[in-house]
Amino acid sequence: MKPLEGRKRRFGDRKDGFLVRNLDPMGKLIPFIMRSKADSWVLFEDKIDITHTQDFMHQLRKSELPNLTLYHIIFAAIVRSYSQVPEMNRFIAGNNIYARNEMKGSMVVMKGMQRDSERTMIMPRFEMDATLPEVVEEIERLANPIDKTVKVKEDKNANDFDKLELALDLLPNVLIRFFFILLKWLDRHGWIPRALTALSPFHASFFITNMGSIGMEPVYHHIYEFGTISIFGAIGSKNIVYETNRKGELCRKVYLNMKFVVDERICDGFVFALGFKHIKSCISHPEQLLKRPTQVFHDKLDRHS
Repeated sequence: MKPLEGRKRRFGDRKDGFLVRNLDPMGKLIPFIMRSKADSWVLFEDKIDITHTQDFMHQLRKSELPNLTLYHIIFAAIVRSYSQVPEMNRFIAGNNIYARNEMKGSMVVMKGMQRDSERTMIMPRFEMDATLPEVVEEIERLANPIDKTVKVKEDKNANDFDKLELALDLLPNVLIRFFFILLKWLDRHGWIPRALTALSPFHASFFITNMGSIGMEPVYHHIYEFGTISIFGAIGSKNIVYETNRKGELCRKVYLNMKFVVDERICDGFVFALGFKHIKSCISHPEQLLKRPTQVFHDKLDRHS
């Protein structure tokens, strides 16, 4: 099930999204007041109790999900949150707000941990009612073929994004500059070819980076002016603390720090709060991700009579 599956495109819609037509006056004016992502980004930080989550991971690694990581759980938690708060899957193009018609994540895959190591991108796509095993399967399907022992040019399993990147690398700088000027203009008007947005990690529902994998705390990562990403999340290393519970007993807790940068124009703060509460709940209690959601909500776009 895709977001807004079966909805027919109307005048004003795009190939990658449907125009939101039921905005309140403030929602309609905001893209005119704040015309760029740099003008409208909001920083959000939180720490999440993953004490139970770690026990959950250890148990599933022994059985059905031997490759399960915290990264997988975070992806699954975000997908589940979008299925309950679909307004988070919106984006801005021009002065309009659109509801995205797919669930697509973006992530970087490092081809090593040396100073000269290269990197590639994968863009897993998910159904709105995806479970944790399905999220793991989709990410692993794209990540496993990558040969981390060779450069991108030498990788026989290079994905389509790598091939496009290598082709552009052959062009002189002036042509690359013209290419992206043209792409931005086409994207603004909704005319960019679907084949290119399918390869672009900058046209996605969300982008997540794992700073903890290199032993760092999360950073506030910008949301790119190019493309339609409205939410960028960074996760950091785990922190162990000892604190007293309500009974006065000393307990060992493990917390994960996360930082998000969001485009505040896509929905109001109350909706963002609902979405991030869902994300925290799913990360802290990931067993709920093993089952499909009891209900999937679609974004409401049309004006009511």
